[in-house]
Amino acid sequence: MNTNVRRAVAALALIGIGTGAAACSSGDDEATLTVCTNIPFEPFEFQRDGEYVGFDIDLMHQLAERLDQTVEVVEIDFDSISSGSALNAGTCDIAAAGLSITEERQAAMGMSQAYYRADQALVVAADADAASLDDLDGLRVAVQSGSTGESFAKDNAAEYGYEVVAFESMGDIASALTAGTVDASIADLATWSHMVESATDLRLVQTIETEEHYGFAVQKDDTELLDEVNAMLDAAFEDGTYAELYEEWIGEPYTGEPGQ
Repeated sequence: MNTNVRRAVAALALIGIGTGAAACSSGDDEATLTVCTNIPFEPFEFQRDGEYVGFDIDLMHQLAERLDQTVEVVEIDFDSISSGSALNAGTCDIAAAGLSITEERQAAMGMSQAYYRADQALVVAADADAASLDDLDGLRVAVQSGSTGESFAKDNAAEYGYEVVAFESMGDIASALTAGTVDASIADLATWSHMVESATDLRLVQTIETEEHYGFAVQKDDTELLDEVNAMLDAAFEDGTYAELYEEWIGEPYTGEPGQ
């Protein structure tokens, strides 16, 4: 799909989305790169002083600069992003949402090369007794709907004897844990690590090595934009921009290979 058609479709889709896409006001503007995301998902995308910031957001600004555009965020539910339905309906140009690359997602939309290595984590309330997956029998485990954490949790629920409870956002999960309506959560390690740092009532008790990799996603047939995304990542890896952003947002020096 060429750029003009993509913008026109995005504009029509946004009329029907209403408040779900209130953050996007100019999806039909040639100068705008509309980005679907779901917050909070620190340190990749979240709000600070009313502005969208984070590792993913900064990489989207790198892409927009390459395309001579500006970033405009469309905040929607993660399930619509991870399924590809939002992109393929024209809601936005690209998804940046800590999106793990899977075969199912690659079949539904165009996914970029890997740019971040990810795992899952088990988090509980600070005063909880559970310290591993083995301690979850009979407990309620929160996951984000449409995430690979949800897939892992469902695949292993019978083995460990817990009940899976899905929520729309990581913020909702943190609130449920604090309120005691769920007993634990399985979700991405990177975001839980950052959220637990500022939450004295939560504990990260186990890292679950799933060896996932994040990628950015575009509409299934939008090879033009996908090529630009991969070229942006190649340049960021090569010129040191990626390493600078990694240290800023992940909080440690980048020492791996691209995407690791």
